[in-house]
Amino acid sequence: MSKKRINIIDEARGFCVILMVIYHLLYSLSVIFGIEAFYGAFSTARVFQPIIPILFIFISGVSFNLSQNNIKRGLILLLISALITVTLLIFMPEQVIWFGILHFLAAANIICGLLKKPIGRIPFAVGTILCVFLFLFTYNAQRGFFGFEGIFAYSLPRQLYSTNFLAPLGFFARDFRSADYYPFLPWVFLFLLGIIVGRNVRDLPESLKRPHVRPLAFLGRHALFIYLVHQPIIVGAGYLITALSGHITP
Repeated sequence: MSKKRINIIDEARGFCVILMVIYHLLYSLSVIFGIEAFYGAFSTARVFQPIIPILFIFISGVSFNLSQNNIKRGLILLLISALITVTLLIFMPEQVIWFGILHFLAAANIICGLLKKPIGRIPFAVGTILCVFLFLFTYNAQRGFFGFEGIFAYSLPRQLYSTNFLAPLGFFARDFRSADYYPFLPWVFLFLLGIIVGRNVRDLPESLKRPHVRPLAFLGRHALFIYLVHQPIIVGAGYLITALSGHITP
């Protein structure tokens, strides 16, 4: 099986990386550091923020088809995400991440890697329709119901929300806090959609495999590294800006 890069995927991921960095920059400077000059831009960015995880998780599902060992990949991500949680607990406990997007992708890669054969037998049309439906149907699990608001809603048992042990699934108690949170419901269905839609990704036309925007492809190839380093850089910049402008740092 060819290991040649498919640049359209790298470029799409690179585009997501740019959006992510911009959003986290505006969030940190306005919310964490309270710099008023960034409030307006952050308010605008919040409207478009949901697009970022939707694209990123879908692309990650497509990329699942390109990995030689998704279980190993998931275990590496699991270790990295655990280190992020521990580091935040020590240095920035108010911004701790318990089950963020990296935790989710780690678990999704491991579980879907173990179930790769049965997932591969799901018919394309059935799988696509089912994943889209289940993603939308379970989207409001954090709000206490399955279904479609204003059309049909099934209230979930309150017992599901009495503990934080179920937080990875999408159910948590009132005291649960996580600066970044992407539980299995509904996001696993978006990841599965990417796997199903991307089954034949290696058969894409050569015109999509060759580079188009090389800087985007570069960012996409190094998305994990950028994810790990961009927040410390942003926080450092925030402390520098507040120090120079006379703001009180958090």
